[in-house]
Amino acid sequence: MNTLLTKMTTYLLSITGRGMLAGDLNLPAGWEWVEEIVNAIDILLYPLLIVVGAAGMIYAVVIGVQMGRADSTEKREEAKKRLINVIVGLAIIIGLILFFKLFISVILPAFIPPVEQTPDATAMLRW
Repeated sequence: MNTLLTKMTTYLLSITGRGMLAGDLNLPAGWEWVEEIVNAIDILLYPLLIVVGAAGMIYAVVIGVQMGRADSTEKREEAKKRLINVIVGLAIIIGLILFFKLFISVILPAFIPPVEQTPDATAMLRW
């Protein structure tokens, strides 16, 4: 399982790039703060994924136990609905965290104005 996850992560990172690290962005003046925010997000997303995943799985187990110990059909159906909601919510949250972790380097440049290209003196001398 761990090797499959490693292979999938390696493949996705080869498609999208290594992610944004300091110096990877070609930012115009005044936009340097974006690199700091992206690096902070990059650092925090995997621990957030671990915490959310663990909490969601523990809660799903608790609801499963409640469903198994339910005395009436009504309580069992309520626990079943809650369990389905927890699993769907957990899948959506984990999917969003992975989406932003892997594709932020593709999404973010669309919102940053392009760097203005100014000709340097050597290029002007070649003419």
